Amino acid sequence: MLATMVKVDPPELLARLERRQQSDLHVDDRLVQEVQRSEAMYLFTIPTEREYLRLVWQSIADTRPLTPVGSPRTLGHCVGRLQPYDWSFRRLADEGHPWFVTCVAIDENFHYERFDWIALVMLNEHERNESPSGTYYIFDGVHKSIVLAKQVLRRELAYEPIEALLLTPRR
Repeated sequence: MLATMVKVDPPELLARLERRQQSDLHVDDRLVQEVQRSEAMYLFTIPTEREYLRLVWQSIADTRPLTPVGSPRTLGHCVGRLQPYDWSFRRLADEGHPWFVTCVAIDENFHYERFDWIALVMLNEHERNESPSGTYYIFDGVHKSIVLAKQVLRRELAYEPIEALLLTPRR
Protein backbone atom coordinates (compact mmCIF):
# COMPACT_ATOMS: atom_id res chain seq x y z
CA MET A 1 0.00 0.00 0.00
CA LEU A 2 1.42 3.38 -0.98
CA ALA A 3 1.76 6.10 1.61
CA THR A 4 -0.31 9.27 1.73
CA MET A 5 0.39 11.75 -1.04
CA VAL A 6 1.27 15.31 -0.05
CA LYS A 7 0.62 18.06 -2.58
CA VAL A 8 3.64 20.28 -3.30
CA ASP A 9 3.82 23.65 -5.01
CA PRO A 10 6.02 24.30 -8.06
CA PRO A 11 8.22 26.95 -6.35
CA GLU A 12 8.97 24.56 -3.48
CA LEU A 13 9.82 21.77 -5.90
CA LEU A 14 11.92 23.99 -8.16
CA ALA A 15 13.93 25.10 -5.11
CA ARG A 16 14.46 21.47 -4.19
CA LEU A 17 15.65 20.68 -7.72
CA GLU A 18 18.08 23.58 -7.51
CA ARG A 19 19.46 22.20 -4.24
CA ARG A 20 19.87 18.82 -5.94
CA GLN A 21 21.96 20.43 -8.67
CA GLN A 22 24.06 22.28 -6.10
CA SER A 23 24.73 18.91 -4.45
CA ASP A 24 26.06 17.57 -7.78
CA LEU A 25 22.98 15.42 -8.38
CA HIS A 26 21.77 15.23 -11.96
CA VAL A 27 18.59 17.17 -12.75
CA ASP A 28 17.15 16.58 -16.20
CA ASP A 29 15.88 19.70 -18.00
CA ARG A 30 12.67 17.94 -19.01
CA LEU A 31 11.89 17.30 -15.33
CA VAL A 32 12.22 21.02 -14.61
CA GLN A 33 9.94 21.76 -17.58
CA GLU A 34 7.33 19.26 -16.36
CA VAL A 35 7.39 20.69 -12.85
CA GLN A 36 6.75 24.12 -14.33
CA ARG A 37 3.85 22.80 -16.46
CA SER A 38 2.20 20.31 -14.10
CA GLU A 39 -1.19 21.16 -12.72
CA ALA A 40 -0.62 19.22 -9.51
CA MET A 41 2.34 17.42 -7.97
CA TYR A 42 2.46 15.05 -5.03
CA LEU A 43 5.28 13.60 -2.97
CA PHE A 44 4.82 10.20 -1.39
CA THR A 45 6.89 7.28 -0.16
CA ILE A 46 7.09 3.91 -1.85
CA PRO A 47 7.28 1.87 1.33
CA THR A 48 7.96 -1.68 0.16
CA GLU A 49 10.13 -3.53 -2.30
CA ARG A 50 7.01 -5.13 -3.77
CA GLU A 51 5.48 -1.74 -4.59
CA TYR A 52 8.76 -0.41 -5.95
CA LEU A 53 9.19 -3.33 -8.32
CA ARG A 54 5.70 -2.67 -9.77
CA LEU A 55 6.80 0.69 -11.25
CA VAL A 56 6.84 0.62 -15.06
CA TRP A 57 10.13 1.31 -16.78
CA GLN A 58 10.76 3.04 -20.11
CA SER A 59 10.56 1.37 -23.49
CA ILE A 60 13.11 2.77 -25.91
CA ALA A 61 15.30 1.12 -28.53
CA ASP A 62 18.44 1.63 -26.41
CA THR A 63 17.02 -0.49 -23.55
CA ARG A 64 15.48 -3.23 -25.72
CA PRO A 65 17.42 -6.11 -24.10
CA LEU A 66 15.44 -5.45 -20.92
CA THR A 67 12.27 -4.13 -22.59
CA PRO A 68 11.21 -6.41 -25.44
CA VAL A 69 8.25 -4.94 -27.30
CA GLY A 70 4.95 -6.28 -25.99
CA SER A 71 6.41 -7.70 -22.76
CA PRO A 72 5.68 -6.38 -19.25
CA ARG A 73 7.98 -3.55 -18.18
CA THR A 74 7.69 -3.41 -14.42
CA LEU A 75 11.06 -3.01 -12.76
CA GLY A 76 10.78 -6.60 -11.54
CA HIS A 77 10.24 -7.92 -15.07
CA CYS A 78 13.01 -5.79 -16.58
CA VAL A 79 15.59 -6.77 -13.98
CA GLY A 80 14.75 -10.43 -14.51
CA ARG A 81 15.93 -9.99 -18.10
CA LEU A 82 19.42 -9.18 -16.83
CA GLN A 83 20.06 -12.85 -16.05
CA PRO A 84 21.53 -13.69 -19.51
CA TYR A 85 24.01 -10.85 -18.90
CA ASP A 86 25.12 -12.34 -15.56
CA TRP A 87 23.12 -9.59 -13.81
CA SER A 88 25.68 -7.06 -15.07
CA PHE A 89 25.05 -3.64 -16.57
CA ARG A 90 28.73 -3.60 -17.57
CA ARG A 91 28.23 -6.71 -19.66
CA LEU A 92 25.18 -5.14 -21.34
CA ALA A 93 27.25 -2.05 -22.17
CA ASP A 94 30.20 -4.13 -23.37
CA GLU A 95 27.91 -6.15 -25.63
CA GLY A 96 26.88 -3.07 -27.59
CA HIS A 97 24.27 -1.35 -25.45
CA PRO A 98 25.96 1.94 -24.46
CA TRP A 99 22.82 3.36 -22.78
CA PHE A 100 23.71 1.16 -19.80
CA VAL A 101 27.13 2.78 -19.21
CA THR A 102 25.47 5.24 -16.82
CA CYS A 103 23.95 2.28 -14.95
CA VAL A 104 27.43 0.79 -14.50
CA ALA A 105 28.67 3.90 -12.68
CA ILE A 106 25.56 4.07 -10.49
CA ASP A 107 25.71 0.34 -9.75
CA GLU A 108 29.35 0.47 -8.71
CA ASN A 109 28.86 3.50 -6.43
CA PHE A 110 25.26 3.18 -5.26
CA HIS A 111 24.29 5.14 -2.16
CA TYR A 112 20.73 5.67 -0.94
CA GLU A 113 21.75 9.19 0.14
CA ARG A 114 22.35 10.12 -3.50
CA PHE A 115 19.20 8.40 -4.77
CA ASP A 116 16.89 11.20 -3.63
CA TRP A 117 13.55 10.69 -5.45
CA ILE A 118 12.15 9.60 -8.77
CA ALA A 119 9.42 11.32 -10.79
CA LEU A 120 6.39 9.32 -11.84
CA VAL A 121 3.33 9.80 -14.02
CA MET A 122 0.13 7.82 -14.40
CA LEU A 123 0.22 4.85 -16.77
CA ASN A 124 -1.26 5.33 -20.21
CA GLU A 125 -3.57 2.70 -21.70
CA HIS A 126 -0.78 0.91 -23.59
CA GLU A 127 1.37 0.64 -20.45
CA ARG A 128 -1.57 -0.65 -18.38
CA ASN A 129 -2.25 -3.32 -21.01
CA GLU A 130 1.40 -4.26 -21.38
CA SER A 131 2.15 -4.28 -17.63
CA PRO A 132 -1.14 -5.08 -15.86
CA SER A 133 0.56 -5.29 -12.47
CA GLY A 134 2.23 -1.90 -12.95
CA THR A 135 1.34 1.15 -10.90
CA TYR A 136 3.09 4.26 -12.26
CA TYR A 137 5.45 5.05 -15.15
CA ILE A 138 8.94 6.30 -14.28
CA PHE A 139 9.25 9.70 -15.94
CA ASP A 140 12.62 10.67 -14.45
CA GLY A 141 15.24 8.57 -12.69
CA VAL A 142 15.27 5.59 -15.07
CA HIS A 143 18.97 4.76 -14.69
CA LYS A 144 19.02 4.80 -10.90
CA SER A 145 15.64 3.07 -10.64
CA ILE A 146 16.74 0.01 -12.65
CA VAL A 147 20.02 -0.16 -10.71
CA LEU A 148 18.22 -0.08 -7.37
CA ALA A 149 15.78 -2.74 -8.58
CA LYS A 150 18.66 -5.01 -9.60
CA GLN A 151 20.49 -4.54 -6.32
CA VAL A 152 17.35 -5.22 -4.30
CA LEU A 153 16.30 -8.29 -6.31
CA ARG A 154 19.84 -9.71 -6.22
CA ARG A 155 19.93 -9.04 -2.46
CA GLU A 156 22.99 -6.82 -2.87
CA LEU A 157 21.25 -4.41 -0.50
CA ALA A 158 18.02 -4.21 1.43
CA TYR A 159 15.19 -2.08 0.14
CA GLU A 160 14.70 1.21 1.95
CA PRO A 161 11.55 3.24 1.29
CA ILE A 162 12.12 5.88 -1.37
CA GLU A 163 10.37 9.12 -2.10
CA ALA A 164 8.52 9.66 -5.35
CA LEU A 165 7.09 12.69 -7.09
CA LEU A 166 3.85 12.22 -9.01
CA LEU A 167 3.37 14.73 -11.84
CA THR A 168 -0.18 15.31 -13.08
CA PRO A 169 -1.57 15.30 -15.61
CA ARG A 170 0.66 13.18 -17.79
CA ARG A 171 1.62 14.88 -21.01
